[in-house]
Amino acid sequence: MKNLQNDEINLIDLFQTLWNGKWIISAFAAIAVLLGSGFLFLKDAQYVSKLRYSMDTIPPFYDKDQILNNFKKKFYSNSVFKEWKQNNSNTSIVFEDFSTTKMVDGFVFSKGENTSIVKFVSERGKGLFVLIKSNELPLLDDIFKYLIHINGLLTDEYVVRAKEELKIINTRFNEFAAASSNIINSTLSVERYIVSVEKGGSVLTIYPPSIPRKISPNPSLILLVSLVLGGMVGVFFILVCNSIKNRQEYLAKT
Repeated sequence: MKNLQNDEINLIDLFQTLWNGKWIISAFAAIAVLLGSGFLFLKDAQYVSKLRYSMDTIPPFYDKDQILNNFKKKFYSNSVFKEWKQNNSNTSIVFEDFSTTKMVDGFVFSKGENTSIVKFVSERGKGLFVLIKSNELPLLDDIFKYLIHINGLLTDEYVVRAKEELKIINTRFNEFAAASSNIINSTLSVERYIVSVEKGGSVLTIYPPSIPRKISPNPSLILLVSLVLGGMVGVFFILVCNSIKNRQEYLAKT
């Protein structure tokens, strides 16, 4: 019972000490909030925009995964980007903005995903997206145009491949007296693909980017964390000062 009473007395003394130093604690909290506000003022806001795309005209000789891999491969190709930029010299993007590698002292290193302004994502139930981290509207439009250019390259490339496939199928057909059902089905599927592209179809349908959404910094979170940390520092300061004061009084009595 004596130990319990002593604990209760110590707890009351602790709260009394903190109450006596409430203005100092408030001052620390206010300073921390001011520092957090300064950080928000100096920190550039970061926005993200979604650019959705979907499969349109799929060639019979590739599946969806192969098409997406070819699409990304061309997008991250330095030679393809240089050729496109020669015809679009007023673009605001550079290849280093979304390149997956960087040169350091002559060596090639992989870049982290968070350092690139462009990221390909697949959201289950929502489709395929290109996430673009930027608050510059002209840059969003330039990436949109570059993606359309890549889509056009793939479409042209697949049409050439389809015509070559058709020639091979026709050659095999001429070698046999009667065409098998597989040859007929392959011929029809390739011819359908060529006709659909000639009528305006493309490999992918690319939609304009969405309105940019701010993702950082979060003002409410930063100010709340600043307030809590400032209060914790103030409490620690009061307790240390009170401990030093009690120690000095104890030494003076003894």
